[in-house]
Amino acid sequence: MRTARIAAAAALALTVWGVAAAPAPAETGLFGPSAEEQVRLRQAGMGMVLTSVTLLRGGSANAPSVKNLEFPAQNLANWARTMPALFGPATRDVPSRALPAVFENQADFAARAALLADGAQAMADAAKADDSQAFAAALASTRASCKGCHDSYQAPPPPPPKAD
Repeated sequence: MRTARIAAAAALALTVWGVAAAPAPAETGLFGPSAEEQVRLRQAGMGMVLTSVTLLRGGSANAPSVKNLEFPAQNLANWARTMPALFGPATRDVPSRALPAVFENQADFAARAALLADGAQAMADAAKADDSQAFAAALASTRASCKGCHDSYQAPPPPPPKAD
């Protein structure tokens, strides 16, 4: 019994020492992505939004059925619901095309993201029902949501470099 207590005390002491001696967590890891990684995540996500909307637009225009478009539309809705979390205050000073208005008008920005999510969810629902007309209307709404948010909260891209 005494040996078990000594072993338990030693294990506890080693655990405490290991935690105390461990290097400080990096800006990532246990506490989530750093501000720079959050910006890269949202930029990658926005690229996937463009890809998804392009796919959804082409797929609905060129296929007799929209049923197979439910998955990308649902993923777009899921992204739109979570995307505002990547615009936290820590990301404000990380270079990106996000305008200061994003951080100053968080409620409006979140409401616009919700409109995007609603439009994409309507596309997913229309695809599930194989309703091409409802899908087209939801796609138009989704595209308008993207444009409206970008007009208010995204700086235009920099001009291309001049050729010599």
